Amino acid sequence: MKPLKLTLAWLLVGIPLAWGVFHSVKKSLPLFGRAATPAVTPAK
Repeated sequence: MKPLKLTLAWLLVGIPLAWGVFHSVKKSLPLFGRAATPAVTPAK
């Protein structure tokens, strides 16, 4: 397989896979007692 085709194939699979892993980790953070987004207190 040519290097360009191999790279495109990896990107075709890797990008959606990375997106899914990122969102899975983000949604699982509350299970471990960590907030997905840091709490911001309003400045007074």
